[in-house]
Amino acid sequence: MTTEKKSERDATPKRQRDKAAPLSREQVLQRYADTGYALDLHPAHVIRKAHQRATLRFQQVMAGEDLSPTQFAALATILKHGEVSQNHLGRLTAMDPSTISIVMRKLLKHGLITRSASDTDQRLSMIALTEKGTEYTLERLERSVEVGRRFLSPLSPAEQATLLRLLTRINDDNPSNGDSGK
Repeated sequence: MTTEKKSERDATPKRQRDKAAPLSREQVLQRYADTGYALDLHPAHVIRKAHQRATLRFQQVMAGEDLSPTQFAALATILKHGEVSQNHLGRLTAMDPSTISIVMRKLLKHGLITRSASDTDQRLSMIALTEKGTEYTLERLERSVEVGRRFLSPLSPAEQATLLRLLTRINDDNPSNGDSGK
């Protein structure tokens, strides 16, 4: 598509374009090609596939467990930090409020955690591991490390370190990471 045709199309109000004849298959494919979009190279798609691989490795290593990666992340975080508010646990594990709430209900049901009101702020739900939860989590930490090993196994140790460093940088909430806080 020439720049002239593209600018004519862009100058046409959307409602007028909507009334125009449908695009031909060739026009659709040309516009698709013009965008430079490639699913197999799109970062979000590649990361989603990597996430699926990580989840599969978790399920393989934790076979027979009624446990998800997010539930284990919550357990391991409580083990490390001790009693925490549900809100703070959500922030520590990068889970939104609805997800952390679902995770907490499941862990409560299995008797792995307790939930109580804060002594200092009744609006806060405090989360702690039960003795069963502590033992359960400790017994599975090494298996979780194995999940990571299997997930990263196609990469050399240097590549593994680079990948983790780059992903950490992408996940950094600091606005100076290149997206201007958007």
